[in-house]
Amino acid sequence: MSKFHPGPAGPAGPAVDRKPAGKVPAAVPPLADGGCCNLCGSPLDRRALRYRLVSPRSCDAPLTVCHTCRKAALGEGYRPAQ
Repeated sequence: MSKFHPGPAGPAGPAVDRKPAGKVPAAVPPLADGGCCNLCGSPLDRRALRYRLVSPRSCDAPLTVCHTCRKAALGEGYRPAQ
């Protein structure tokens, strides 16, 4: 009898599009009303929480990100823009 027990059937979560670590994102101008998150691309309407972060690799221009990406980015070395 095998001790291997497969996990639950079906997908574990949404698919994540990961970018290679070697590429640096281009500088993006600040967003006006609307726009999208610079990390995940989700649309940001007027009521959406948005945050300005600075990349640990390039501090040329701050990125505008959604609430979910902010939490992940802070753990990856991004810092709040001042």
